[in-house]
Amino acid sequence: MSSLWDELIHELGTVRALSAAALEARTETSRVALITLLDVEAAEISAILDQIVREAQPTSAA
Repeated sequence: MSSLWDELIHELGTVRALSAAALEARTETSRVALITLLDVEAAEISAILDQIVREAQPTSAA
């Protein structure tokens, strides 16, 4: 699970960088492109969090 946390930290760093770039974007086209990338990163973060939750849940013995 440690690697998932590493991935999550990496993705959060990417979101911070993309957010800063979007704020500084000089054109609307650039801003939209960066926001689109932010949306993709948010989906990746959500998938990582889902996987962390699944791995943290105890499995029931059948």
